Amino acid sequence: MSTIVRAFLSIDIEDQSLLSQIQNIQQKLDLNAAKMKIVKKENIHFTLHFFGDTLLTKLDQIQACLDGIVIDPFEIEVVGVGSFPNKRRPRIIWIGVTHNASKILNLKNEIDSSLMELGYQPEKRKYTPHATIARVRHVNDSKRIADNLESLANEVIGSMIITKIMMMKSTLTSSGPFYEPLWQIG
Repeated sequence: MSTIVRAFLSIDIEDQSLLSQIQNIQQKLDLNAAKMKIVKKENIHFTLHFFGDTLLTKLDQIQACLDGIVIDPFEIEVVGVGSFPNKRRPRIIWIGVTHNASKILNLKNEIDSSLMELGYQPEKRKYTPHATIARVRHVNDSKRIADNLESLANEVIGSMIITKIMMMKSTLTSSGPFYEPLWQIG
């Protein structure tokens, strides 16, 4: 195994019923309004911290640093489709969290605070708990894609219980990223 891996912390979606509901939402995206790459169901997750290329020895330090984090299981509601940076020119299409989104934010803040002792600074952008479901390559019709996303903005997708966070290794391949778990907290 290489001494450097592309790594990130995430909340994985393991519930197959919820993943099926997410796939139903993906099928409602207007592929004529925008050329997009749909995220494979096994790759859909909530990213908490992206490390990028990281030494394996550093990952051991990160694990030790985060060892004190306790995750009391909590339920979230996955509701609504949104986009970054906006609906008329989306680059990322995502599903959001309503119920208990604040608990994910608290968990992210606790992780960011702990990681500061290793020199990792929190992102400057405001964190919005979300899971990417599609990446837009090109918008063909900005009004049509905006209308499509607006029609899905309040779509109730499902719920899940969060019990752990995962350190994931991401390997980029010609057919898309391949993720594998390295260790977990919780």
